Amino acid sequence: MFNRVQNFFTQISAPIYIVLMFVLISFIGGLLLATPLASQSGQWTKLIDAWFTAVSAVCVTGNVTVNTTEHWNYIGRTIILILIEIGGLGFMTLWVTLFIYMGKQINLRLHKVLLESLNISDISEVRDLLRYIIQFSLIVQISGAVILGIDFIPRFGWLKGIYYSVFHSISAFCNAGFDLLGDSLVGFQDNPLVLITCIVLIIIGGLGFIVWRDLLTFNRNQKLLWHTKIVLMITIVLLIGGTILFAITEQDSVLFQNQSGLMKGINYLFLAVTPRTAGYSNIDYTLLSPAGIFLTIVLMFIGASSGSTGGGIKTTTLATLLIFSSSAIHRKGRIIFKRAIPDGAILKAVFILISGMVLITFATMILLITETIPPGFGIEYIVVEVVSCFSTVGLSMGLTPNLTPIGKTVLMFMMLIGRIGLLTVFWSANMGRKPSKIKYPQGNLMIG
Repeated sequence: MFNRVQNFFTQISAPIYIVLMFVLISFIGGLLLATPLASQSGQWTKLIDAWFTAVSAVCVTGNVTVNTTEHWNYIGRTIILILIEIGGLGFMTLWVTLFIYMGKQINLRLHKVLLESLNISDISEVRDLLRYIIQFSLIVQISGAVILGIDFIPRFGWLKGIYYSVFHSISAFCNAGFDLLGDSLVGFQDNPLVLITCIVLIIIGGLGFIVWRDLLTFNRNQKLLWHTKIVLMITIVLLIGGTILFAITEQDSVLFQNQSGLMKGINYLFLAVTPRTAGYSNIDYTLLSPAGIFLTIVLMFIGASSGSTGGGIKTTTLATLLIFSSSAIHRKGRIIFKRAIPDGAILKAVFILISGMVLITFATMILLITETIPPGFGIEYIVVEVVSCFSTVGLSMGLTPNLTPIGKTVLMFMMLIGRIGLLTVFWSANMGRKPSKIKYPQGNLMIG
């Protein structure tokens, strides 16, 4: 039996391997969370709720059907934290790093799986990149925990304060959105230290490991990768544009009515940062204006950058689509920063956009049938939840705790697809199929 299982895992493709490992890790995490050892009450947790929490953690999402603070004890919270770290850094990153430190050789197959999971193409980069990812992540997360400890330790005491600082630093860096404060960061609207620290951790995690390695070696190389330039440009535009738009949409809101101009600016920036797959909330999203909710949905759908701890269709996909659209309008080449975007990248970007919208539409339709929308809410009550799970964000207008079993299953599926990646998931489904050799004449089709 063991040999059959081993043979199966050695024969399957890299995309299928990644999909199965994410499902397996989340299910094991769910089983552990379902035991009485993980709950505050000392009783068994429903498997569907435990598995939902585990999927949300390993997919670094943050949507939960049970309150993290009230339901889980420190064992359960630590299991969640481990799953967040696995999901944020990537299970293959941790697994292969362990192999290296144990002195074991990495075969070609493991290299291929790792290249697929990290979204890189050069096999010679693997060892150095792994070492860098682990070191960089530890330094950033420890630094974040130390800064958060300045507030949390006096507030909660030494042991609890240190644990809370580490938990929220890892959760913010991994763009997970899990919190132990009960109401996320709503109670810290007037606390610039906590808000700014989380903003910085979220941005660092959302830019991607490749980008940060490029930035940190800029003094030596005196140049930036083409990918890095595009990511930085789109990220800056989204952060500045999002902050300004939230300041406009919420100018008549009661959300930050009694705050100074500086604190309003920090909170507007937080509103622009957190939908980019982070999931921490500094407000009750049911009080956000309709325009603010729509802007949040758009930012969630875009998400973070490729090779990062976040989800969404990614900033590079957005840049590719914008350049392609601009070239079609102005009849110019698909050029950005003196480089042409290849046809393959455009096809991938279009596929990701269309398949993402189709999946969100399909999931929304199912939840509109199975879930109950409370009085005073509209379709946004469902859409925010679906896009949040697809983009592994974690923001909610209150639906998650009230989900039906069908709703929980659909959103778990969306979280897994969002974290693994649309290309990886659909490639795994089509592995082994040979392309058709039949060629057909082209037809004339009226477009537009």
